[in-house]
Amino acid sequence: MSYATTTEMRTGIGWLDAAARLLDRMTGLLSVFGTLGILAIMVLIVADIVMRLFFSAPIMGVPEIVSMLILSIVFLQLPNALAHGKITRAALLLDRLDVTRPRIRLILDGALHMIGATVMAVLVSAFYPLFIRAYERQEMVGTYGQFLAPVWPSYLVVLIGAVLMCAVFVQRAVCLWVLAAKGDPA
Repeated sequence: MSYATTTEMRTGIGWLDAAARLLDRMTGLLSVFGTLGILAIMVLIVADIVMRLFFSAPIMGVPEIVSMLILSIVFLQLPNALAHGKITRAALLLDRLDVTRPRIRLILDGALHMIGATVMAVLVSAFYPLFIRAYERQEMVGTYGQFLAPVWPSYLVVLIGAVLMCAVFVQRAVCLWVLAAKGDPA
């Protein structure tokens, strides 16, 4: 059985199911902020076009703001996409095992989720020093005299998104392993 959402993987263990619901709400909230970021980009680009066209006065810093927002939006929405089974994956082997050996499938799927958690943990450990440096040095993006914006807020969003993504990977792996140990009553 393929579990689409994190909350569909009910293990029967109260604290684990409650943690899944909490994680789902947290990722949903981040996803809402990501959607608001998309709307902000659309409004900003339209406003810039209108200002250029009618007033010959473009809004300064639009390319820089859009690039930082796009990076932020990706990491705001990735954890929720994973929690709801919307991440593209090749599941040919898992689907085959689901028919013949469902417990092995759950164990293997949990191991694959732990590999994903490891990748996210590596990303966090590699990106954290960049965030600290950008914050301490007040690194900016843009052109002096026209537009400057700090980069650390985008880096912080990347870190938060990657940490939450790692947590979702771990939670899903643990739930899959619990279901495998229980014989997958679902």
